[in-house]
Amino acid sequence: WRHSNKTKPTVTFVYKIVQSKQLMDSFLAYQNKVESEGNFKAQGKMAGNECRRWHGTKRLCTIGDNPTNPTLCTQAGCAMCSILRTSFQVPRTNASGRTFNRHVPKGFGKGIYTSSTSSKAYDYAYNGGSVASQYSMIMLTNVIVGQSHKLSQDSQGLTAPPAGYHSVSSMVSLVLGEVGGSLNHDELIVYNNDAIRPSWLVVYK
Repeated sequence: WRHSNKTKPTVTFVYKIVQSKQLMDSFLAYQNKVESEGNFKAQGKMAGNECRRWHGTKRLCTIGDNPTNPTLCTQAGCAMCSILRTSFQVPRTNASGRTFNRHVPKGFGKGIYTSSTSSKAYDYAYNGGSVASQYSMIMLTNVIVGQSHKLSQDSQGLTAPPAGYHSVSSMVSLVLGEVGGSLNHDELIVYNNDAIRPSWLVVYK
């Protein structure tokens, strides 16, 4: 939580997200492919340079509010339930690149956006429509980062990382606290559906 101007919320529930075997098999196949191209384990990293990152999105229902009844809704615009049901889908991102993002018009093109900063994902998590809930939520995801191309300025026309790379990331040093160009908190973007899977759902108020 790196936004000093935002009050840290209180975590109420934490759910483990269990994906289907088919979705996990395709994720692992992509991970093996990226690992064969980058040999990341020899560098002391996870296979495929797998990392955990936060993601916030829109919810049109009360999924997560009641731990005894975690039923997914079927509303077309509920990004939360769509991701929980079938994982992430690049075509469902909007023109700005960020999934169902209501705030920021710029970005790194049409990809799936995550961050190591939970308070940044918090900006993109909101209840839409007629949802009346005391809770909000963000996801912790597993991402195959591979070789990441670092950028310090928005590049809205991207539909894939440059040749030889597997993802795009904002050039922010989490150790030194340095900020690159127009970006003030880190982002990691992937452009392949199989590069990311939701892992945990954190409910807070």
